[in-house]
Amino acid sequence: MKTDWIIIGIVVLFAGVLIILLVKRNLKDKKEIEKYLNEDHKANPKEESEMNDNR
Repeated sequence: MKTDWIIIGIVVLFAGVLIILLVKRNLKDKKEIEKYLNEDHKANPKEESEMNDNR
């Protein structure tokens, strides 16, 4: 049985490209979620003072 190195090479190439694209997308999503969690969920000082004033 003869090994077809061209087909194996193409499959490995596509797998490598897919892995690279997935890693880049993961890093982009990680940066976006960190930015979202850090900026959008900060408590306002006005809200904190109102909560403490009600005690």
